[in-house]
Amino acid sequence: MANKDATNIEFVSDSFKKLSVSDKFKKVFNKFQANLVIIFVVIVLIDIVALFNLHNIYSVYYEQNTQQGEVRITIQALAKYYLWALAAQDANDINEQISGAEEKIQELNDGLDTLSKVYKGDLNTAYSHINDIDKADDTLKAMFESGASDQELYDYYVNTVNEAIKVVVKDFKEIGISAKAQASSAYTLALVSVLVMTLISLAVVIYAIMYSVKARGALTKSILGPIDAISKAADNMAKGKIEISIETDSQDELGKLAKDITKSTNVIEQIVKDIDETLKRMSAGDFSSGSRNEKLYIGDYEAIRSALSDIADNLSSTLLEVRNSSQQVSQGAINMSQGANDLAEGSTDQAAAVQELTASVNSITEQTKQLADVAEKSKDMASEVRDNAEASSRKMHLVTDAMTRITEASAEIEQVTNTIEAIAKQTSLLALNASIEAARAGETGKGFAVVAEQIGKLADQSSEAAKNTHQLIADTMDEINNGNSVVAETTEALDAMQHSVEEITDMIIQTGDLAEQQAQSMDEIDKGIEMISSVVQNNSATAEESSAVSQELSEQSESLNSLIGQFTISE
Repeated sequence: MANKDATNIEFVSDSFKKLSVSDKFKKVFNKFQANLVIIFVVIVLIDIVALFNLHNIYSVYYEQNTQQGEVRITIQALAKYYLWALAAQDANDINEQISGAEEKIQELNDGLDTLSKVYKGDLNTAYSHINDIDKADDTLKAMFESGASDQELYDYYVNTVNEAIKVVVKDFKEIGISAKAQASSAYTLALVSVLVMTLISLAVVIYAIMYSVKARGALTKSILGPIDAISKAADNMAKGKIEISIETDSQDELGKLAKDITKSTNVIEQIVKDIDETLKRMSAGDFSSGSRNEKLYIGDYEAIRSALSDIADNLSSTLLEVRNSSQQVSQGAINMSQGANDLAEGSTDQAAAVQELTASVNSITEQTKQLADVAEKSKDMASEVRDNAEASSRKMHLVTDAMTRITEASAEIEQVTNTIEAIAKQTSLLALNASIEAARAGETGKGFAVVAEQIGKLADQSSEAAKNTHQLIADTMDEINNGNSVVAETTEALDAMQHSVEEITDMIIQTGDLAEQQAQSMDEIDKGIEMISSVVQNNSATAEESSAVSQELSEQSESLNSLIGQFTISE
């Protein structure tokens, strides 16, 4: 209950309200973390106690029980060794059983030593009684060695050794009862310690839960309270309300934000009222100044003050210019009236000049049409000349082709002549050989010699004719070459003339086209002059109307000056 009251006082105190939001969270969560640490420490202590108790149960009480069981087993084995020794007939067997009994006595001492490490009671009596068994064993061994009778050995075993074993068994029963009591006490202590630590951890958890609930409520009230108030204020501002006051006792950033919003809305309220007053004054026609409370407009609101001032200045300047313009319009209307009269008189003179211009244009149009007809005839003649030039050029190309074929034929004739000259040389050589053979033949070859002589003369004549043919062909080739040159020059001249004729023909065609276009343009000029004549007549009528309108405009400007005089403006 005390912790609950302390928690409530902690969250409602002024010191908590003065903390910043981050410090509030830090304080709450630091305390919450401390509670978690305490819970963790308690849980760790519970685990340590539980582990300690488990260790005791295992290493002490479980070990006690184990050692007692082993001691009981050893005692039973010890009794069996003695009985086997009493029943044995062979000396070696007796010694072996007595040695086994001595080993079991040693195991009893060792087991008691191990038990003493975990048993908290007194074991001196057990040590003494085991020592009695050891002494009785020595006596029984001596009796076996001295050859005592079976009855004596049995009586000593029953009355002394077995009684000593029974005492040791009784001692270990008492030790077992004591160990059980210790184990029960240890179990009770462990159970109580775990229960106590659990109750402590439960109390800490309950305290932590209560603290978290109170902390959540305090944080919610400390944060959401101002936020709700600010949200309502923002909603009112969105609905157009400017008289806003945010009530909150929070002194952190949210409380400061609420105060700042209240202050800013007060400033906005004053500015809106001043804007309303200024606009009402302007709507009444007073543009002599903008806002009369310029100190309200701070920061970004300076733009509004400047805009109001600009509106007043611009409207004042505009009205002043309108007034000046109205006066100028009035004076201009007077001047316009005089100009309209002058325009009417000038329009009459323009109409007469237009009529004279129309007559001149008609004459030029007729001459242009005649020029177009002449150009059309020239175009036809130029086309005919161009066709003749093209035909001459084609014929000269044919002559050139014929001269080329003559040159090729002359070359072939010269080759034939060369062949004939070669045959003549061979024939002359053959005639010489025939003359030689005819001379060798004597009288018999005289007839053959005459033939050979005639063949030789024929060969000489053929050779001379071939030479003459060569000379004739050479002279012919020279003339052909000269003719080719002349034909080539003539062809080039005809080609040049053909190009010139084509260019002249194109120029004449273009001249004809231009003449036609000029004739069309003159027709359009004629139509345009007729339109000008109509416009001049309309201008004359319009000038008379403008004179009447200028008088009416002068009257309207005087009325406008009267209206502007109703506004208060800065000069």
